Amino acid sequence: MRWAAVAMLTLAGCASTSQPQTAAEMFDCDALNQAVASADNDFTDIKGRFDDTRLTRSWETDVQAFHESCLITSAQRPDHYSCFGRMDSDDPRGALVAGGEALGQCLGSDWTSTRETSDRLVFSREGSDTTVTLETFLNDRGRRMGSLDVWQHPDDRRLESSGG
Repeated sequence: MRWAAVAMLTLAGCASTSQPQTAAEMFDCDALNQAVASADNDFTDIKGRFDDTRLTRSWETDVQAFHESCLITSAQRPDHYSCFGRMDSDDPRGALVAGGEALGQCLGSDWTSTRETSDRLVFSREGSDTTVTLETFLNDRGRRMGSLDVWQHPDDRRLESSGG
């Protein structure tokens, strides 16, 4: 009888691994909210070591909201907080939905999301210029990836995505 109970628990554990990730599993909500709060002062309080190249300026940061791959960057535009990482989802298109739900949990109920394209959500809140975007894409290996960005002003993200 004890073996049957162990087998059932093992099977239940296997079944639970296919469930969608929670906000806490996908994002570090405290780090995300710290990055959002820092947008008001040009991310100054979370900027680390500076690196300047011909194409971009970037700062390392200890504030890691998504896959420990975040930095503050600028390429002829205002600074923004940017992270990249793998999106785990059985349904590639569902990755944006699952990521958006988790991001909404992190940000809180005063934020609203708008689907800007089939692969991009924009989060905003009344009374604030700061916006947060989540975008999914396939990398060169066919894996679903995500880009999480915190922008100081809504127009900043439009400049970045338009190239211009």
